[in-house]
Amino acid sequence: MAISTKAELHTAVANWLNRSDLTSRIPEFITLAEESLNRKLRTRDMLSRSTTSTNAQYVALPSDFLEMLNVELTSTDPPRRLLYATSDRSDDYREQKSNKVGIPVHYTIEGSAIQLNPTPDASYTIQMSYYQKIPALSAVADSGDNWLLVSNSSIYLYATLVQASSYLMDPQAGSMWDGLLARAVGELESSDDKSRFAGGTLTMRPKYIYT
Repeated sequence: MAISTKAELHTAVANWLNRSDLTSRIPEFITLAEESLNRKLRTRDMLSRSTTSTNAQYVALPSDFLEMLNVELTSTDPPRRLLYATSDRSDDYREQKSNKVGIPVHYTIEGSAIQLNPTPDASYTIQMSYYQKIPALSAVADSGDNWLLVSNSSIYLYATLVQASSYLMDPQAGSMWDGLLARAVGELESSDDKSRFAGGTLTMRPKYIYT
């Protein structure tokens, strides 16, 4: 059967487990699967941008944030890409500059926010490019879906079956589903890399600044 909706995924999981008594547990397995996939999966479908204006030292990260790719000031002419600094280096830089305000040059991630350094001396437009979490199926109707379920239902199925196997204390089955999941994720990431970078020339550049 096709797996293109939340309800169809529930049915498929029950069918593949050959169990009809886990209806109330399957949503939990799916949520745990999403948490696991958020830790390991990075594809172009997860790329997102968030824009905000601020004159404050701290800017809240998007609620669906997973991993930062780029932070840029888009209201300056020309736009300025901010460099990442570790927390201790950011503090060192702020101390060296006597905590003066100015046009932000660095950023660091502190908890659920990014810290701009130096603190802005005016209001600036900040654009964050980042990997976002997989939209949770728990937030949609039974007839709903998300991009991963539509494009790679096998990954959703195998990841959910891995979690179900832990609940059922069936390590042999869990190992099998985990192997199938790893292969499906690897194939997706390989295909994703080809679609993004084929024909291009990659140039290495530092992600971090330490001084």
